[in-house]
Amino acid sequence: PPHNGIGKAEDSLLNCTMIQPKPPKIDLERMLVYGGDALRFECKMINGEPEDELRRLVIAFYPADGEMAAFEVPIRNSGHMGGRFSEKRLLKNPDTGKYFTLSDLFVGQVITIAAQPLQIVRADERCLQFLEARPKEFPYADPVVCSKRLVPLAEHPEMQDADGLSPDRLKEIAFEAGISMVDHEIITLLRSCGIPAESESDQPKVIGPKVLECAGVLQPADS
Repeated sequence: PPHNGIGKAEDSLLNCTMIQPKPPKIDLERMLVYGGDALRFECKMINGEPEDELRRLVIAFYPADGEMAAFEVPIRNSGHMGGRFSEKRLLKNPDTGKYFTLSDLFVGQVITIAAQPLQIVRADERCLQFLEARPKEFPYADPVVCSKRLVPLAEHPEMQDADGLSPDRLKEIAFEAGISMVDHEIITLLRSCGIPAESESDQPKVIGPKVLECAGVLQPADS
């Protein structure tokens, strides 16, 4: 029978498959490697309701057991209290019918938790480093993979400009060429092939020649 919402679904399943239920098995190796780690993503609610436009949440993914939790950030005069939005547990992705995995979470992605659509807008530094250290598992955090997607733009004048171009402009010319870039890929390129903003009013820039060099189109001496 379907889970009734009391306790964890894994415990309920064991009650149906075993006469004498035992606790679900724990991956001890995974617990030892990732115990204590929490990867955090900031989200905004995009349900179309004006009163929810300012609501911000933090999703914490725990790689030790694959569980997730969501917390609402308190915002003054928003009309919503901060605190726990979804308790720590294995959450099912309604789009796939399977439990959420870390590969389902990246900047720019829209996920549904507690029947609310949430768009991921930011990831903390620890999370970005964790993903970048595992490029085979998370290609959107691999600067080489992201750079190679832009090889068709190698002859574009703005990609050859050593002064760089803004992230929004990069997404625009990529879209014009039929390349859909997610926000996390742009962040990866900014971290590996970009320069920070010179002032608060400026945007960071992606250096086109560095991207092409990373993709293997240009040799270091040519850039």
